[in-house]
Amino acid sequence: MEEFFIPFCLVEKSESTKNSLKKVIERIFRKSPIFTVNDGVECWDLVQKYNDLMIIVANYLEDQYLTEQLVKNIRESENTNIRNIFVIFITSNSNAEINFKALQVGADDFINKPFLIDEVIAKFQNAYRIMHLYKTIEFHTKTIQDLNEELRRDTLRMRDLLYLFECLRIPDGAERINRITEIALWIANEYDPEDEKLKNLIQEAAKLCFVGRLQLPERNIGEIPTQNGILKNEKMEKIPFFSKEVFSFFRSYQDVADVVIHIYENYDGSGLPDKLEKGNIPLASRILRVVIDYDDYYQQKKFESNKIVAMLEAESRRLYDFRIVVLLDQYLAYRSSILKVPTERPIEIDELAEGMTLSRNIVTETGLKIAVAGTLLNEEAVERIKTIAKAEPIIGRIYIKIQ
Repeated sequence: MEEFFIPFCLVEKSESTKNSLKKVIERIFRKSPIFTVNDGVECWDLVQKYNDLMIIVANYLEDQYLTEQLVKNIRESENTNIRNIFVIFITSNSNAEINFKALQVGADDFINKPFLIDEVIAKFQNAYRIMHLYKTIEFHTKTIQDLNEELRRDTLRMRDLLYLFECLRIPDGAERINRITEIALWIANEYDPEDEKLKNLIQEAAKLCFVGRLQLPERNIGEIPTQNGILKNEKMEKIPFFSKEVFSFFRSYQDVADVVIHIYENYDGSGLPDKLEKGNIPLASRILRVVIDYDDYYQQKKFESNKIVAMLEAESRRLYDFRIVVLLDQYLAYRSSILKVPTERPIEIDELAEGMTLSRNIVTETGLKIAVAGTLLNEEAVERIKTIAKAEPIIGRIYIKIQ
């Protein structure tokens, strides 16, 4: 550990007193620097320039105002080291009230005039031990911070290497991860626009969402790992466990690790690796599960997007959080609404009117489907939707076909 020596600053006008105290310090603390100043103003200038821990011995009897102002400046400093400076007042043993006031205004200790050499040495040694302890704690704190920063950089390097490996091994890996990230972030924003932590988790976890598949043989790497939403064989069942093993090395990345590890948990508690259910599954994992399963089918180009959503909807509550599936469906509507020639658009519930045709289902937070895609609204249907929505908030937005 680095060796360090705590300096002393003597705030004293009397040369004889300065010399007496300097002799004590030089004899007991041989390597400690000693500064001398005449008053509290000069001392405060020194404190600001030195900007570190020290022991101040100030004559409180000479100028109480300047000495008190010095201590006030020290104790109110934003710099922790300055704020923790040890202050010893020189007072008089004939005046107990002054001694008590010295402590009240912020001094850590006092020594009385006329000096008793043993008392002076004992109080200086106590101050030095306390300052040295602060310095030791500061040193170890800085060491821990440096190690944590090094660990963080190593973790990010490992993350980037895994991401690169995914892009190389997974068919269209980079394109798929970008697509999954975009969809998952959109859903997260619709789910809770204020939850920045959720969006940050998804941003990071989506980069590593295929880590568990890296252990698959080359002939299986491009397969859909699930059948009817369930990991379909022994090889595929290893995906979450391999993720868990890989992330055991990511001690400073635990929140992201938990998300990736639990992507294949099922909403009913039948999933892997820990058989979590419903709200015990991280929300980011629930979102990524729906988006990844959607993208697995989308990548095969065997089904239309709406057909894939219908397949996922059929397994809502058993495998998926139904609210995420509803928001995935609305993401597809959003994509349609920003095309050059959009076919549907979002509206507020107060804008519903007779003659409009719904392009997506309207579902409440409890899972009640109060209107289905393709419904041509009449006055009665509009009123019914508005009435139910007052009692049960709907998920996301309402989308209608553009006539």
